[in-house]
Amino acid sequence: MIATLLSALLFAPPMQEGADPGQLTVIGKDGKPGMLVPLKKTNVNVDIAGISARVTIVQTFENPSRTPIEAVYTFPMSQNAAVDRMRMNVAGRIVVGQMRKRDEARRIYEAAKANGQVASLLDQERPNVFTQNVANILPGATVEVEVSYVETLKYEDGQYEFNFPMVVGPRYLPATTPDPGKVSPPYVAKDMRTGTTVSMNVHLDAGAELDTVQSVLHQVDIRKNGGNEAFINLKRADEIPNRDFILRYKLKAAGIKEQVVSHANSDGSGSFCLVLNPPKNVAPDVVRPREVLFVMDQSGSQSGFPIEKSKELTLALIDLLRPTDTFNVISFSNGAHALWSAARPNTSENLNEAKARVKSLEANGGTEFMPAIEMALSKPAEGGRVKLVVFNTDGFVGNEFEILDRIQKYRQNARMFTFGIGNGVNNFLIDAMSVEGRGGSETVTLADKADAAVQRFVKRTQTPVLTDVSLDFQGVQVTDVSPSHPEDLFSGKPVIVTGRYLQPGKGSVTISGRTGAGSWSREILLDFTKSNAGDGVTSLWARRAVEDLTRKDWMAQARKPDEQQRSATVQAITDIGLKYGIMTAYTSFVAVEQKVVNVGGKQRTVNVPVEMTDGVDMDMGRDMSGFGGRTKTLSSGAVGGGGFGGAGLGGGGSNGLYRGQAPQSQPASPSLGKARKEAFEKQQAGESLDELNRQIKAGTVKATIKVDKELLKSKGEVAVQVLVSELDDKTLAALKRAGLKVEDKDERFKLVFGTLDAKQLEDLAKVEQVVHIDPVEG
Repeated sequence: MIATLLSALLFAPPMQEGADPGQLTVIGKDGKPGMLVPLKKTNVNVDIAGISARVTIVQTFENPSRTPIEAVYTFPMSQNAAVDRMRMNVAGRIVVGQMRKRDEARRIYEAAKANGQVASLLDQERPNVFTQNVANILPGATVEVEVSYVETLKYEDGQYEFNFPMVVGPRYLPATTPDPGKVSPPYVAKDMRTGTTVSMNVHLDAGAELDTVQSVLHQVDIRKNGGNEAFINLKRADEIPNRDFILRYKLKAAGIKEQVVSHANSDGSGSFCLVLNPPKNVAPDVVRPREVLFVMDQSGSQSGFPIEKSKELTLALIDLLRPTDTFNVISFSNGAHALWSAARPNTSENLNEAKARVKSLEANGGTEFMPAIEMALSKPAEGGRVKLVVFNTDGFVGNEFEILDRIQKYRQNARMFTFGIGNGVNNFLIDAMSVEGRGGSETVTLADKADAAVQRFVKRTQTPVLTDVSLDFQGVQVTDVSPSHPEDLFSGKPVIVTGRYLQPGKGSVTISGRTGAGSWSREILLDFTKSNAGDGVTSLWARRAVEDLTRKDWMAQARKPDEQQRSATVQAITDIGLKYGIMTAYTSFVAVEQKVVNVGGKQRTVNVPVEMTDGVDMDMGRDMSGFGGRTKTLSSGAVGGGGFGGAGLGGGGSNGLYRGQAPQSQPASPSLGKARKEAFEKQQAGESLDELNRQIKAGTVKATIKVDKELLKSKGEVAVQVLVSELDDKTLAALKRAGLKVEDKDERFKLVFGTLDAKQLEDLAKVEQVVHIDPVEG
């Protein structure tokens, strides 16, 4: 039954409607916005069967402007997603995406864009962050972009979990971040929203009688159809896509059923997926003493509810330390700070001091992971102790590959258990940290109580369920098995193995290892003589194979193109993506319509903000460095998008729109030249817009401090966007008197669009209500 359901689910045709929650932005080559492009609606359709899901995403956009546009939107998908289908629907014309090498796909797209053809390009920026470009959207036209993927669900302690990310959280971007603008979408101002809504339609066929079905962060309607089947829909039609959709369910029958599904190719070879049960946990006779380090993220993105949830979790874990344990508390933001120079014994005095430190922590500053990783992992525990590192974070950084590479370097010194704190965390980093750290991971939402997470941690760390795991295949020829060396198990999670077989046949696989009671093994029969699932099994295998290759060289993901070409890892990943038609960091989907709809290819470009992650404080960290809209000092690490790090609403700090509403807060980005930097520094010193205007009148600073540096080099008529503190008739009249020919305005974000002679920029900047002036491509 499970295999049949898995087959029906994984590999059914993509649904006609589905949605992804990201944002559409219309931008130019310099990242400058011109107008807002509303996202009309988003729909998500999910089919769950057994331990697998097929997710189909469709976003519907409209071009309300009078000119053609190019659209760029950044959106999240599951870090485990095997993205194997993409297509574009333009006024009923369906264009199916083709898989190409990333640079080749970009060339095809740019050529079609210049030629006036409707084209789309889907790139993977991180395993859980994607960028979609759509060129030549005509005025008044509607465009749908459909993306589909398969993945396996989480399962632990009798509970299944499906997680659909709805927002790309704000990223702190150290100087080592590869392509920072690709993972930093713009965010909407505080107390405002994009107007985008999301619908979620889930068809759950559990294959056995359902017990409980629960949505963690959203109100839902649940309609059961018999004992095994349920339909789940979001209850609110105006749902804001600013937090993950997390669905958890249990079956009345205890335990997960073992499954073997396979798909045969025309030549007789094929792919398979095994779901194997681990043994029950058995406590060892002797428990080794431990050194436990509690590492807490106190960066600005943890401000408010997240830091309080992290404190709740850490305090509860401290109370459960063993009498023989030693421990320490490490917190990090712009740097890392340990409570003591070395771990101390579990005494009442030390416990009280540690709890006081945890309770006193406040969230501010950047998210510099590396000092914390070095402090926690670089040295093994003393005295033969087992070192456990408990790491609390939301994972909102852009240098994930560097972090994982460093953990991998020190992985023999400790086991790392990561807790993602928040309603829209970076699950890719959270999970990968625990894999490299040979531990476990889970997400603690702001709605969860810490008790359950604490109990699971205690259970995991008593002793591993199964160590020294190995697989032995008999009677069938298999290759490219993933994972090639399964990790130790710390809970009742199943062992999921994917691979390829070379020819039809029957045989068996034996999984073996060691438990607290000694050796353990189990044999599973295999039948690869016929398919019992669709081609999504192949997509799952390919995705897991890419994960294995990525782990061999994390830093390959962060290298420049010329360096990537010399990397065997990159070439191997590229080959898999092309051969099996899945998204990777080096393969992209591209779709081009043959019809020319925009002769000459000229199109206006703009940028539109999206929702801030639920629970993340928009004004977080007023004393932060490189994080948030009002920092005191410049930092090489800046948070991209939505004003994080002073970057404003432009993805990666490229366009300078202000994220918040307060008129005294200047938009700025250290990357946009001396004038912007000077404006930033003025704002950082606490000087308001009124004070800046006073200094302009006094002649102590030039009005051009409000103007983008590149724009100042312009000659003749220029198209500009003007960010103002107040958007009323008085302001519009003042702008017109200064020479601005007003073409459009957006009251939600206090933006005015228009043209003027470049010689009049200084006069325009002298208008008191003007916060900043940026160029717009026309």
